[in-house]
Order: sequence, then C-alpha cells, then structure tokens
Amino acid sequence: MYPNSVELMREMSAAGIEHRSDTPLEDDNMIDTIRVGWAGHHLPATTILFRVNDRGAHLEVERLGEVAPDKRPQALELLNDLNGTYRWVKFSMDEDDVLTCASDVFLVPEVAGLFGIAAMGRMFDTLDEVYPRLAEVMG
Repeated sequence: MYPNSVELMREMSAAGIEHRSDTPLEDDNMIDTIRVGWAGHHLPATTILFRVNDRGAHLEVERLGEVAPDKRPQALELLNDLNGTYRWVKFSMDEDDVLTCASDVFLVPEVAGLFGIAAMGRMFDTLDEVYPRLAEVMG
C-alpha cells in the first residue's frame, strides 16, 4: 500500500471518518482503493471510492443513478451546466445512461490527509447540493 494511502487513512481515523480499505497494507498494487460512505440532507447513502497511486487520488462515485430514457437530452444539458459551475467535481453519464461523479487530487504523504479529506468533503457537499437537480432526470 502506498504511503499516501496509509497517511490518508490515518488522518481519516483521527478525524473520526469511517472508511474501509480494499487493499491490504502489505499489498503492492498499482492502485489502492479506500471507500468512504455518507448521506446528506438531499443525497442518499453514497460511497466515494478513492483510487490512490503514488502521486494522487482519483475520487469517484460509480453510480449516482440512472437517467430516465426520455430525459437523456435534459440530463446532458444538466451535466454540462454542472461541469461549468462546479470546477473541482466532474459529472458524466456512461453509455448505459448511468450518472457518475469524479475528481482528481494531488496526494503525497505530507498532505494526504488534508488534501484527501478536503476533496472528499468538497465532493460530498457538491453532491448533496446538486442531487435534487440530478434526481429530476433520473428514472
């Protein structure tokens, strides 16, 4: 496991943030995976996956929901609007019309806790804020 992953999990534990690692400490994977779940005022229970390598982390929510078949054009407009408004979090829709969200963050051991927790908080706050708009296009 990468030192930045270990430091991120240490800081999460110190902050009382529940998390789970899919990667054993002694593993030499190319990518470590750490999961953190949360539910907000608008956002239902959601899990962010941290995909960590030696330089940074890719945060992603793999499935926010599925777009209703008749709302695909509105969903594309909404995603373009959200991506123009929320600079650090990017929304997309895959070929199966599943909505996803992602963000990248520089993550070295010296700042892994600070940057990783801040990126996670930004993503959860943004998702909680925009979820009612996303729900309008979901089936």
